[in-house]
Amino acid sequence: MTFVSAPPPDVRRLLAGLDPQQVLAVTTDAAPLAVIAAAGSGKTTVLTRRIAHRVATGSADPARVLALTFTRDAAGELRRRLRQLAIEQPVEAGTFHSVALRLLTDRALAANAAPPQVAPDRLRLVRECITELRLGVAPGAALADIDWARARLVSPAGYAAACRAARRRSAVATDRFVDLVTAYERLKQRRGVIDFDDLLARVVHALHTDEQWSDAMRWRYRHFFVDEAQDLNPLQHALLEALRGGRGDLCLVGDPRQAIYGWNGAEPQLLVDVEQTYPGVTIVRLGANYRCTPQVVRAGASVLVAAGQADDTRSERPEGPAVTVRRFTDAAAEARTIAGHVRALAAQRGAADVAVLARTNEQLAPIERALTAAGVGVARAAGRSVLERTLTATQRMSREQLATWVAAVFAGPDDPSAERRGSSPDRQSADESFDDRDDPHDGTVVRRVAEEADRFLTAAAPGTFRAWVEARSPFDDLHGHQPRDAVALLTFHAAKGREWSAVVVAGADDGLVPHASATSAAQLAEEARLFYVALTRAGEHLLVTHTEQREGRPTGPSRWLAAVASAGVAEPIAAPPSRRVRAADPLTPYREWRAAVARAAGQQEAAVCSDRVLRSLAESPPASSADLARRLGITESAAQRLRPLPQTA
Repeated sequence: MTFVSAPPPDVRRLLAGLDPQQVLAVTTDAAPLAVIAAAGSGKTTVLTRRIAHRVATGSADPARVLALTFTRDAAGELRRRLRQLAIEQPVEAGTFHSVALRLLTDRALAANAAPPQVAPDRLRLVRECITELRLGVAPGAALADIDWARARLVSPAGYAAACRAARRRSAVATDRFVDLVTAYERLKQRRGVIDFDDLLARVVHALHTDEQWSDAMRWRYRHFFVDEAQDLNPLQHALLEALRGGRGDLCLVGDPRQAIYGWNGAEPQLLVDVEQTYPGVTIVRLGANYRCTPQVVRAGASVLVAAGQADDTRSERPEGPAVTVRRFTDAAAEARTIAGHVRALAAQRGAADVAVLARTNEQLAPIERALTAAGVGVARAAGRSVLERTLTATQRMSREQLATWVAAVFAGPDDPSAERRGSSPDRQSADESFDDRDDPHDGTVVRRVAEEADRFLTAAAPGTFRAWVEARSPFDDLHGHQPRDAVALLTFHAAKGREWSAVVVAGADDGLVPHASATSAAQLAEEARLFYVALTRAGEHLLVTHTEQREGRPTGPSRWLAAVASAGVAEPIAAPPSRRVRAADPLTPYREWRAAVARAAGQQEAAVCSDRVLRSLAESPPASSADLARRLGITESAAQRLRPLPQTA
């Protein structure tokens, strides 16, 4: 007789509360492994528990684990969760750039060389190059061109061809791009600085050319985990592969449906076609959404389906309230109504559990003013935390300026010389990015940063304060904070990875959703995914708004809004009677049906379909649900829920 021993208590704890697919993703011995995790499916829980499970069972050495992600907040969240899982030895988790910076710094110090200095202001460098070359282009646009090429591993000589292939309009004349890059590289070398993409490229180059160092790095890192793998761009993927060195111990976790960083070179095909990229890979799919009600899940899925993409996510929550779609005459009316709606939600649920999301920062300005006028606290800076804004401000400072700023923070408002120090250019540059006067927590964050900056200055450490912070991660407990009395006000991009009980998605107008700048099929597909991400931030209460005009220009509803409205209701929209109808006006039952659809969707009847379409449906009944969906501009699944249309006699 064979006895199977039960897993030890710490392993059982790691599997507690997981569904069967999550348990499989945590415990499988497969390598390489790809976990395709739908929105709200517990992706971060699965990733961190898989790391902890492998450490607990002895299949991974925590000192040899490398967990990579894309933002400082995400890296901090990984480290926090791993600590909570009681892994005794710290696991290295960080962004691609922070890990690359540590590796290059360690390599330089081992060789008694100066560590890399990251340029504090890339725009200033690019501006100098533009002036030198007399290029008529904005620095930000020129930098975007440089970043676009670097992320995709496009050489300056191949830039023009790559732009043509991608149907991309370059801000810099393609025949001058080589000149710009040459001047930019020459200026960085003259100043003794590099930029963040240089960090990745230099590590890749060293791994390919320095055999001794490459062997040491591959001995150091043996177990690879990548969070949000759909966001990998070719340069980041090259770094991962150079470190991996062909070994199979790799776990990718992500969701192609949430790939929204195409501007940075990210492409969802890495996960869509993961079996081609990594032959023999095992795929585990997490399709259960534990965050969103069925109404929210259907609303999000309807956008992807309407845009020709698939989504089979299912909600594990009970039925919730209907998704509401509301139309307003203009942005001012939209903002006023949103403010009243949000104030009521904040009173019911707590402000920190409510968010207002929009496609662009410009849309958020009138909403913020309306919320403030209504007495609703707002989490400021459109998604950038006080910590992020403070660090950004300090990174623009020299050591002398940083010391002046630290002294001003420590002095506080009661110091008789604080006013003089506070009015200095150094303090003003910081105050442009944060204001710690209103929220006591904000002041605590600023002081924490000042304390760490003081340690950096006292230690006379080489490199920049940013490098010091990246290497030590001293603010893990501060990331992701939202004041309890403030409603989050974010762009769609900034909201990714976050969740709230109640969400308002504002300004779902044509030209914004999808954005007018999206012209190619790939860009439109990404815009649909971005809208999907915004909708699925809501746990149970979701309001979507659009306007008839914005900034004096006529608008209309997003092409995907009818699908959202029809898919997000609590019950199927009441269909007209299926039996043959005799009426003086043969369109009467169709008009009644259209009115029911409009009421459920919160739209005018004309937004559902015109009389001409109604007449065509009566005269030429749709041949299938796909035909009905096409003629009404909704998803096929929504059309199926309407049941057959009536026939007139």
